[in-house]
Amino acid sequence: MHDQLVKALPSGLTALDRSDASDQNSWTATKAFVDKYKLTDIASLKNVTEPITVGGNSELETRPYGPTALKDKYGITIAGFVPVEDNGGPLTVKALVDNKIQLANIYTADPNIKSNNLVALADPDGLFFPDNVVPIVSSKVDEKATGVLNKISAAMTAADLVSLNAQSVNDKESADKIASAWLAQAKLF
Repeated sequence: MHDQLVKALPSGLTALDRSDASDQNSWTATKAFVDKYKLTDIASLKNVTEPITVGGNSELETRPYGPTALKDKYGITIAGFVPVEDNGGPLTVKALVDNKIQLANIYTADPNIKSNNLVALADPDGLFFPDNVVPIVSSKVDEKATGVLNKISAAMTAADLVSLNAQSVNDKESADKIASAWLAQAKLF
């Protein structure tokens, strides 16, 4: 994907190194549901013996990783679909926590996953396209700045991204304070 991004960028822009940190779509359930059925990844949803209701934006029903993909790729039948039009936000989280749905499409770096005891199921088969953090800069950015940004990308983890998002969304910290604290903790410079 990174190579394709590099080729697709217009003249004057450069994609720097891809970070391991990502914020991608996921199939997410409550920890209680995951523990009950010993779920580890998307394919393990076959272990579920009760009807599974999926929730998400209406277009999720027809997305390439939606309920049809669960059936076609893994043989998992979905009992129902509940449209929740908030892009995996608080209404979706509430529907999961209240067991109105058992599975939802939520971005992996959403701090609500951790704060609401949810689990994003692993995706070893690549059902979802990766959404890794990749700095895009002007081609005029010098090598020193590029080196700094690539060093940050190399150090950033998925857990870091969740934590940084939680500080921004939940704790309402300012971006400069969050970034300064992370850089100090990472000891990159």
